Amino acid sequence: MWQLLKMVFRLSPGWVKEVAQNGKTASATVLSDPKTVLQGVAGYQGKDGWIDVQSEVHPADEVSFPANMTCRLSQALGGLLEPGVTVNVRYDPKNKKRVLLMDDVTTMLRARIKP
Repeated sequence: MWQLLKMVFRLSPGWVKEVAQNGKTASATVLSDPKTVLQGVAGYQGKDGWIDVQSEVHPADEVSFPANMTCRLSQALGGLLEPGVTVNVRYDPKNKKRVLLMDDVTTMLRARIKP
């Protein structure tokens, strides 16, 4: 239910701005298909909200850990974010539940189209 409320009303988690500016950078591998968040929804025409996608975060200097990566709906549903894809994230080292996708759609598209 919280997922749907965040998405529909564009409720931004309070920690997003802090992690975007000061979080620790890492890569993350997507584990779940973001489309499953909207399973049963006929069509979404609202504003760009937030959803969580299961991922495995790989810090350069720490052990990898599972986390729900928070991202914009537009980042998740373009078909670019799917299981097995590696993306750039920032996370709060004091609270590893706070993981934010940093790649925009253009960056993810460029990573998929290799010359």
